[in-house]
Amino acid sequence: MEFEEQWQQEEERVDALLKNANRYVSTLKSWKKSCATGDFNARDKAAALALQLAPALAPLAAEAASAWQFDVREYLASPQWRRDVIAAGSSERIGLRITEEGETLVSSPVIVRALVGRGVLQIGRQAWPHLRPRAVAAELKRLRDRMGAANSSEFLESLYAVWLRQKNDSTVYLRFRDIYDLFSLTPGWKRENPLAKFAQDVYALHRSALSFTRAGKKYEFVMPSANAKEREILTVIAEDGRTIRYMGIRFD
Repeated sequence: MEFEEQWQQEEERVDALLKNANRYVSTLKSWKKSCATGDFNARDKAAALALQLAPALAPLAAEAASAWQFDVREYLASPQWRRDVIAAGSSERIGLRITEEGETLVSSPVIVRALVGRGVLQIGRQAWPHLRPRAVAAELKRLRDRMGAANSSEFLESLYAVWLRQKNDSTVYLRFRDIYDLFSLTPGWKRENPLAKFAQDVYALHRSALSFTRAGKKYEFVMPSANAKEREILTVIAEDGRTIRYMGIRFD
């Protein structure tokens, strides 16, 4: 059974519990109301019904709680969680393209990875305990819709700052891999920003409407030539499935 279907069944079991619990709570409220008004007949009726309903709740809860035994860490250590999130994202309800790159998922410009030891996912820099595939896909769509020009603008300014410090009279462009290596000199930065995320930031900038830095400098992406080394190239799968390869950037 698919993970999403298991969650649906769990919801249905809890709904059944709620139906019985709501009857019990409603009875307790009637009991309390009789106390407020001093209605002994209503009090006796509500008390009797509460005694009748209460014993049924515990076994129903125990049955629902034991109906699904699941090893979260085993699930996150397998590729299945990635397949489930991709499938949830591609549903008509969400309509989000999510790609798999090694042991991570990419929903530009966000990277998702499993923190197996903690039993959670990491979406961007945030620990995400909500493992239901449609909840993960919905959050990725929310982030994609929220993020965009603002993040790309900050990223562009960072690239331009490196350009100002690294360029010389013979500089034609700066390679993205060199920029990434330079950023990685900051303690902890590389751990929070794997190369795949950096590549997605480049792609997000590429598809943004930004044309100039805040200082009014125009930029241009440099695509790899036929004899470029693979290590020097950033490869990104676009939302429409195309493969896009980046070499570097230059500013005018």
